[in-house]
Amino acid sequence: MKKRILTLFIALLPALASAQTSKSTYIDRDQIALGVTVLLIAFILVFLLELTNRYFQYRLREKVLESGVTEQLAALLLKSDRRENLQACIKWLAIFLGLALGFTIIALTNPPVWAALAALSLCLSVSFMGYYIFLKRADH
Repeated sequence: MKKRILTLFIALLPALASAQTSKSTYIDRDQIALGVTVLLIAFILVFLLELTNRYFQYRLREKVLESGVTEQLAALLLKSDRRENLQACIKWLAIFLGLALGFTIIALTNPPVWAALAALSLCLSVSFMGYYIFLKRADH
């Protein structure tokens, strides 16, 4: 057993001897800016997709009413799911509140880039957790 420990120590000795402290961690600001830009574009595209979906649902309802289908079929097709609409609104509220809280923390504290991303991620995570709790309570 002593030989194994001694062998392991001797094997690790060169790594310990060449250990150096790093003066600073390098974070490429261009990559951070690219990541934030992609995230922002993704949010904008999802928002536009939701608007487009709602517009086409409106057009479908309009066409059903114009086509003169039976009243029962029209009621079935045109029935709006109020619960789904509420959940979509609460989801976007949670996302934007999380972003607003994260950006407010960043603006007030002026942290380094990595800490700013951590704060923004934490605020978004908390907002999604709140949305998840809302969905769980809405199911019961």
